Amino acid sequence: MSLRDQLLKAGLVSKKQAQKVEASNRKQGHDSKKNKELADALQAEKQLELDKIEEEKNKRKEIDKELNKQRDLLIQQRETYYRARQILNSNCLNAPNATESYFFEENNKVRKVMVTAWQREMLARGKMGIGRMQDEVDEFYIIPLFAAKIIQEIAPQRLLTLHSELDDSEEIDFY
Repeated sequence: MSLRDQLLKAGLVSKKQAQKVEASNRKQGHDSKKNKELADALQAEKQLELDKIEEEKNKRKEIDKELNKQRDLLIQQRETYYRARQILNSNCLNAPNATESYFFEENNKVRKVMVTAWQREMLARGKMGIGRMQDEVDEFYIIPLFAAKIIQEIAPQRLLTLHSELDDSEEIDFY
């Protein structure tokens, strides 16, 4: 015997009240089922939104990572340029009293720099090199071997000429 039946028998509730409570319970069960479906739908929609936000966040991270990589590369190129520039400036051996022309090749073009006789000898022996700060400017720097090797390592496009090194005892034929 259920609680409902006991309450009806004892006369504490009327039949109408019992039916009302039963209908209310049925409706509540139906609503909770409906609400569960609604809650599940809301939960699924919320999860989709969260997934979308997470995906956008990951895309943004990838874009930021790529931008950081590009920025770091640009900074590295700038540092390399200024380091090469500093080496060229601090080791420049160009003589203001140079009277001889020294011809060399750059990108299938013949270029000329003014040198002294001693500089010509050192360039031919591979003890000096010729570098350039900027591609557009025809200003060439005569630099010693150690500086030329550093430039060759960090910015090879800035070193235009560096002959293979010869011993001091070997004779050079300029013509």
